[in-house]
Amino acid sequence: MAIGDIIVGIDIGTSKVCTVLGEVNSFGQIEILATSLQSCSGIKKGKIIDEDEVSISVAKSIKEIEEQTNFKINSAYVTIPGKYVTIFENSILKEIKDRFAGISIKDVQAAIMQVKDIEIPDNNTLIDIIPESFVLENGKIVKDPVGNLSSSFTINAQLVLANKDYVKKISYILRKAELDVDGIVPNTLAQRNLILDTNELNDNVMILDIGAGNTDIGVFEGEKFIYTNTIPLGGGTITNDI
Repeated sequence: MAIGDIIVGIDIGTSKVCTVLGEVNSFGQIEILATSLQSCSGIKKGKIIDEDEVSISVAKSIKEIEEQTNFKINSAYVTIPGKYVTIFENSILKEIKDRFAGISIKDVQAAIMQVKDIEIPDNNTLIDIIPESFVLENGKIVKDPVGNLSSSFTINAQLVLANKDYVKKISYILRKAELDVDGIVPNTLAQRNLILDTNELNDNVMILDIGAGNTDIGVFEGEKFIYTNTIPLGGGTITNDI
C-alpha cells in the first residue's frame, strides 16, 4: 500500500452490511474517512438466501460512502465467514543463482508463486498467501530475507482457501452493485490487527466475533493463523432465548 491509497472494506453480516473507506497515511496505517451501516436480511445462519437483497444493501452502503467522501468507489475487499475457509501450510526451498548478490525481491516473489502450487480441492479456491517465515541456508529465521547473502532459503507459508461457490456468490453480489472484488478476507483475520495491541499480536489468542446470527472464531498462535470456523449462534438467538 502506498501513501494516499484508498481502501474500501465490506463486511456482510446476518443483519447488516458494514462498509468502511480509509486512506493510507504517512505511517502506513489506514485512516478511516467514512463508514456506512445498512440493514440486510439476505443472509441466514451464514448462508446467502437472497443475493439480490444483499446486493441492494451493498449498493446503498456504497452510495452513502460516496456521498460522504465524494469518491467514486469501483472495488472493495470483502470478508468471508470462517465456516467457508480452510487453512493449509506449505514450504518450498528456493535456490539463488548468485549468493553474493543477495536475495532479491524477485527471488521472494518467485518463491511465493511456487509455494502456492498445491493440489486444491475442487470445491475450494485460493484467496490468500500468508508468508510465515523465511529460513536461510544457515538456519537463521528471518521475516524478510531480501538482501541476505545465502545460496538458498526456505519459505514457510499459509495458504488460505475458500469455498468456491460462496466466493462466486459474493463476486456476483458485488458485480450487481457495480463493484470489483479487490480481495476476500476471513472475518477474524481482518479483525486481528484492529482489536489486538502490539503485545497481543505475539500471544496465542482466540477471537470471537458475536454477530446477530453467527459467531465467528479465529485462533492465532502468535502470528500464525491456525483455525477459523463459524457457529450458527449469535446475539439475536440469545435475545430470543431470554
